[in-house]
Amino acid sequence: MGDKIRVAIAGIGNCASSLVQGIEYYRREKKPVGLSYPKIGPYLISDIEVVAAFDVDRRKIGRDLSDAVFQEPNNTRKFVELRRSGIKVQMAQPLDGISPIAGDKILLDESKAVNPAEVLRDSKTEILVNLIPTGATRASEMYAKSAIQSKAAFVNATPARIGSSTQWQSRFRKAKIPLAGDDIMDQIGSTILHKNVLSLLVDRGLRIGETYQLDIGGGTESQLALDKKRYEIKRNIKTSSVAAAVPYQFPIVAGSSDFVDFMENKRTSYFNIKGEYFGGTEFSLDMRLSLEDGPACAAVVTDVIRMVRLAKDRGQTGPLMTVCAYGFKAPPKRVADQILKEELASMLKGKRQN
Repeated sequence: MGDKIRVAIAGIGNCASSLVQGIEYYRREKKPVGLSYPKIGPYLISDIEVVAAFDVDRRKIGRDLSDAVFQEPNNTRKFVELRRSGIKVQMAQPLDGISPIAGDKILLDESKAVNPAEVLRDSKTEILVNLIPTGATRASEMYAKSAIQSKAAFVNATPARIGSSTQWQSRFRKAKIPLAGDDIMDQIGSTILHKNVLSLLVDRGLRIGETYQLDIGGGTESQLALDKKRYEIKRNIKTSSVAAAVPYQFPIVAGSSDFVDFMENKRTSYFNIKGEYFGGTEFSLDMRLSLEDGPACAAVVTDVIRMVRLAKDRGQTGPLMTVCAYGFKAPPKRVADQILKEELASMLKGKRQN
């Protein structure tokens, strides 16, 4: 077992709920079922310790984290009983964190907002994980700034351009703090599945003609997809990430298409791929994937947290290119899958990676 990794979470939504539950689940569960990397360096998932938490909803503010993660509008699956953590969720400035579309789901707390940087310093946070909603760019930048001020590494799981911004990269390099982002890649999700199927088909010599991916879900992130202005950046990220699997341009659509409230935290994705194989013969492939968003997100977040801590132990600062390419849809630099596997293997063996 490694030392504890002191983590703060911004945004106590469904992913945060699954993350907090997962830490406790794998503290009790000795068989590492469902994990890509049971151990990263010396670190297990159970070595992650949440020491601070931020939100804006009055149903969560002031509550113990073990209770707050199950408050509405959270609707992801409860898969473990949590012990009281002693960590109270604290009020942050909402800024642009409340969408006009999904705003009816949030009950804004009226208490005075804390200074996140002070909370991070007082709690001795080592890594701040940004899990606030899509479209909250100003709020994400506030947390990035707070991480720099408190000397905490920053993990940006949102589509806001932090890890992929040269300006923010420079600020984190100057502060000598690790940075990872942007837009977390689910353990199993529409983007990672779509990319890998396309890559397989291309490797087998097939020519891709066109493809689409449409998502329907009931979580807050799916509802935010109805806010076309806010969601456009995420749609562009998903499309670019999927398109990168094919070495030529072709018609592609990738992104959420509708919100169904009673689906709760579940999401169903529909895929179609058309093209040609030997002799110009046409093919059409249809797929359907149904899953729950919270656990799919949290799985990769636990990997990224441990990778960032390992990088921090080794004195690495600024954008962590290998970690970003592994865990995010919009990394500063995309890396081919085989090269990425080699870089990850090298990192886990203890060799220094950028």
